[in-house]
Amino acid sequence: MKDASGAVLYVGKAEDLRARVRQYFQRSEKGDGRFHVAFLVPRIQDVEVIVTTSPREALILEDTLIKKHQPRYNVRLKDDKSWLSMRLDPKEKWPRPTLVRRWKDDGARYFGPYLDELNSRKVQRLLSRTVPLRTCSDAVFRAHSERPCIEHQMGRCAAPCVGYINRVEYAKLVDEAVLLLEGRTRTLQGRLKERMEAASAELRYEDAGRIRDNIRLLQRLGERQSAQVPGLSDRDVFGLHREGQLAAVTILPIREGRMQDVRAFDFRSALEEDDEFLGRLIAQIYSPTVPAPGEILVPCAIDDSKGRAELLSEVAGRRVRIVQPRRGAGKRLIDIARENAQVRFRAAHSRAERAEQALFGIQRALHMDRLPRRIECYDNSNIQGSDPVGAMVTFKDGVPWKKGYRTFQIKGVSGPDDYATMKEVLLRRLKRSTSDDPAWALPELILIDGGRGQLAQVVAVCHEIGLALHRSDAEAPTAGVHLAAIAKPRPGEPTDKVYQPGRANPVALRARNPGLHLLQQLRDEAHRFAVRYHRKRRTKRTLSSELDSIPGVGPATRKRLLRHFGSIQRIRAASLTDLGQVQGVGPRTAEAIQRSLATGS
Repeated sequence: MKDASGAVLYVGKAEDLRARVRQYFQRSEKGDGRFHVAFLVPRIQDVEVIVTTSPREALILEDTLIKKHQPRYNVRLKDDKSWLSMRLDPKEKWPRPTLVRRWKDDGARYFGPYLDELNSRKVQRLLSRTVPLRTCSDAVFRAHSERPCIEHQMGRCAAPCVGYINRVEYAKLVDEAVLLLEGRTRTLQGRLKERMEAASAELRYEDAGRIRDNIRLLQRLGERQSAQVPGLSDRDVFGLHREGQLAAVTILPIREGRMQDVRAFDFRSALEEDDEFLGRLIAQIYSPTVPAPGEILVPCAIDDSKGRAELLSEVAGRRVRIVQPRRGAGKRLIDIARENAQVRFRAAHSRAERAEQALFGIQRALHMDRLPRRIECYDNSNIQGSDPVGAMVTFKDGVPWKKGYRTFQIKGVSGPDDYATMKEVLLRRLKRSTSDDPAWALPELILIDGGRGQLAQVVAVCHEIGLALHRSDAEAPTAGVHLAAIAKPRPGEPTDKVYQPGRANPVALRARNPGLHLLQQLRDEAHRFAVRYHRKRRTKRTLSSELDSIPGVGPATRKRLLRHFGSIQRIRAASLTDLGQVQGVGPRTAEAIQRSLATGS
């Protein structure tokens, strides 16, 4: 899909292109409801079609075109370029490890990135102590054609510059360096042991002693490595956390049963669904220079996993499986990777950035003329009609604003009538909006915890006091108060339903829409606040009723008892001596309290 200038906006594939492309331009429920489509479609001026002979060829072509054109509406891999990685090119005549900040498709092997500079320097020092590869630049290398440098004298370089080692033996050192950088320390220890024994047999005891020290160093490194998964093959574990277009992905490499340093990516325009997003990300991560391990664990089913696994197997020269574990050790690894992704997400995307995206999602879904900077949400609570209360919570700029929290004691409702309770709460609140008190000024959005019934009560209140309502009819939107209600899904429904006045069907919000997440957060906070206030009222009534019936216990004594003991249970368990320590409680009163609470009279 291209824009007016011919720039590629999006690359996709499908077995039935006609049906797939039509979905982008349909406005009905049969249309493509993905978040980014609303931004993509208005810019499309041309659709170019390429026919392939098989789904496998389509998959290869799709990955190739995405890497070539970097379309805005496809996932684009941007690695952690500010972090250091280790580069080693086995094709060089005398390869040397170097620290770099950018990965290039130049045929070299890249390891990392390391999450801080200190880690990368430690790896570099460990490598120089264990595997004596050259570390000098090409200019310095050429300058030492007759006499080696001090690195050789310290046992940190095999001195290929002066011919102390041939290319075949040096290639073996390069293989050992790769083992170390991949985390295969046990395999490397076996090779070092062979070198130590050979050096000892040749009476090179000093070299043998140095290799022995390196083996012990690797053994201590393995003992300190706490994250172990015994018995598991080499694998990469993907973790994903996303909120709308913002996303973070982490990769947990496991080599020889040990977790290595986490590799992480963050995205600000993750517009595709999770299956496409991860599938295309995997296609960009692995290459002939960065081959895939034998197994890739993913948190969800990915797009054309079988075809992608076959391509990765061809590139890596071994069988590669893409697996979505649902239980056992693999599932635990997925959970660890997901937790890492959450941490990375919080670090990469500020709270204000996430809130802004959520507010924009609500504005677009509810056809609002401005961002809902202030949102109020209402809920009520009772037990079979007893102690009915209402609660209001307020969010400003997407976060709770405790100064805007309010509670309501229900006065005009008897019995468990949620509709009447909601009507009373909103009537009292909206009447106050007509005053000059800025604390009761109307918000941009009023949200109700409930369905059509609760929303209808609020609409009736607005009509009763003459408050204009915003109508969500897309053809003729009207100004006024924005109302919405959020109801939990029934069995079989994908996610919560959001209702608006003047709209027969609920607003279509996808499960990962950041606006829906914020509305759910508001609903849950209003429910928590209402239940807390209801429990407080019920507890107070229960305590008062039990203590009020005791002769000689008035309001002042009741307060002192509760302040001293903290609860009715502790008062009931107290001895006569303990009760007598409370001011105003004499022996007779203490006996009356103990007798009344023990019998429940």
